[in-house]
Amino acid sequence: MSNPEILVLEDEALIAMDIEMTLAEAGFKQVSVHSNAQSALNRIDECRPMAAFLDFNLGNGKNSLTVAEKLKSHGVPFVFLTGYTDATVSLPNNLSDTKRIAKPFRSADLVKTINEMVPQA
Repeated sequence: MSNPEILVLEDEALIAMDIEMTLAEAGFKQVSVHSNAQSALNRIDECRPMAAFLDFNLGNGKNSLTVAEKLKSHGVPFVFLTGYTDATVSLPNNLSDTKRIAKPFRSADLVKTINEMVPQA
């Protein structure tokens, strides 16, 4: 059920496209982009990804915590892409050690992180 796909949950279309292009340029051609948590959860059920980038704040008071918890339960590595720090948003204890990449981020930071999560052969 594992797939060489990278899941991206990002509600801002331009940021999502930037992430997708950055990953493609780094050699990750299978990227599944979602703008809401339910779509991402459905995709995880369909075909478990090998890693994920999750925007923390999905707008309208929604966040990606349910997706993060599902990924963690399946052992899928992921990071939060967020403008929030530990001081502004506390994560639940079971996710408190999750890596965060601050927005705005550099493409090089995404590539470094994905290569740490899933080293390519």
